[in-house]
Amino acid sequence: MAKLLILHPYRETYTDIYSCLSKNHHYTLLIDDSKVESFETNKPTNATLVTTQHYPEKRKETSQGILQRSHFDAIVALDEFDMVLAAELREQFHIKGQSVNQAKTFRDKDKMTQKVSELGFKIPHSRKISSYEELKNFFKEHGDIILKPLDGAGSVDTFHLKSDNDLTPFDSDNFWGDKTVLVQEYIYSDVYHIDGFVSHGNIIYCEPSQYIFNPLLIKEGISAAGVSLDYTSKHFKKLVDYASELSKKLYPDGTFLFHLEVFYDGHEIIFLEIASRIGGARIRQNLQYKLTYNPLELLLTAICNDTLPILPTVFPVTGWLLTAKKEGVIQQLPELTETIKEQYSIFDYITYTQVGKQLHSAFHSADAVVGFSCHGLTFRETKNNLLGAETWVLENTRYKK
Repeated sequence: MAKLLILHPYRETYTDIYSCLSKNHHYTLLIDDSKVESFETNKPTNATLVTTQHYPEKRKETSQGILQRSHFDAIVALDEFDMVLAAELREQFHIKGQSVNQAKTFRDKDKMTQKVSELGFKIPHSRKISSYEELKNFFKEHGDIILKPLDGAGSVDTFHLKSDNDLTPFDSDNFWGDKTVLVQEYIYSDVYHIDGFVSHGNIIYCEPSQYIFNPLLIKEGISAAGVSLDYTSKHFKKLVDYASELSKKLYPDGTFLFHLEVFYDGHEIIFLEIASRIGGARIRQNLQYKLTYNPLELLLTAICNDTLPILPTVFPVTGWLLTAKKEGVIQQLPELTETIKEQYSIFDYITYTQVGKQLHSAFHSADAVVGFSCHGLTFRETKNNLLGAETWVLENTRYKK
C-alpha cells in the first residue's frame, strides 16, 4: 500500500479527486479550511483530510508537520503554485519525484525558455528585465511585446504592449521595486494548447487543441475557447511529435501531466510555455470525456506503480468555451435545456456566478461567467457547435450597469 500526500487547494468538486482514489492505497489531502465542506460528502475511508487556514501562507508548515509524523511514498501537487513547494518537500524528506530544479524549469518562465532553447526548440526573442530602462530598450528593439511575471499562471499580470503609451504605467518605482519580469516579442500566429500525460517517461496520451480566440482577449470581454484537432490532420501528428519530444527532454523518465502552449502557423512551431500540471478552463472535462478516465486518476495510478487502464484510441473531437466576465450586476443567466444540449452537442456545462452578483472585467484567462464543452465528428463541426452555443449563452446573459 502506497501513502500519498496530495496538496489540494481547490474544492473537491473542482477536481473530483475522490473518484480518482484507489481503494488499495492511502491518501492524505491537505486542503484549505474554507473549502472543507465540499470534502465532507462521500469521503473514502482511505482518505485523511488535513485542513489549514490561510492555505498559501500555511501550506508549507502544515505539510512539514504531516511529513514529520509519518512516512509518505509520494507528494502530489495539483496547482501551479504548489509545484516548487512539493519538490522542496520531496528533497527535504527524501521522497522520489520531481526535483526542485526540474520543478523550477516548469515554473520560472525565464529558466523555462532558456532550457527549451538549449534543447534546440525555437522560442520568441526573450529577456529577463528588472527596470523601466530595460523595458524601453527591449520595446525599441521589437516594437510589439509581451510582459509577464516569471512565476505567473493564467495570464495574470500579463500585458501586451504595442505602443509607447502602453509603457507609461511601468514608468514607476512602485511597479518595479525588486521585481523581475520576462519580456518577449509578440508573435502573431495561431496559439495551440497540447495536453498530455507521461508515465515513467512514456507518453500515454497527447491531445493538441487550437485556441479559437487568443487567451489574453478574455480580459477585453472576448470568450476563451479551444477545439481539439482532427486525428487525420497533418497538424495533429506534428504537434504531438513536438510535445512528446519536448516533454521527454525536459523531464526524462518522469511521471506527470503537462499543459503546453505553442505558436503554430501551419509550418513552424514556436514554444510559448509549459506547466507540469493539467490544463485549466474545461480541459480536464474534455479529456475525461474522450478518455473515459479523469487524467488525475491516471496520474495517481502511475505514481502508485499500478497498471494503467487501456484508453480508447478513437473518440470524438471536443471543444471548450468560457464566456468572459464584464462590468455590471448579473440580471439573467442562461437556463440550459435538453433541446439546447442536443442542438449544440453540449456534454459539460457550468455557471460560475449567480443572478444579482456584481462582476468586474476578467482578471485572468479562466475568469468566466459560463463554461461549457461540446463534441462533434470534426474540428469544424465542433467549432461551429461551440460558437452557436456561445451565441445562445451571450444572448441569455444580461447585465445591469
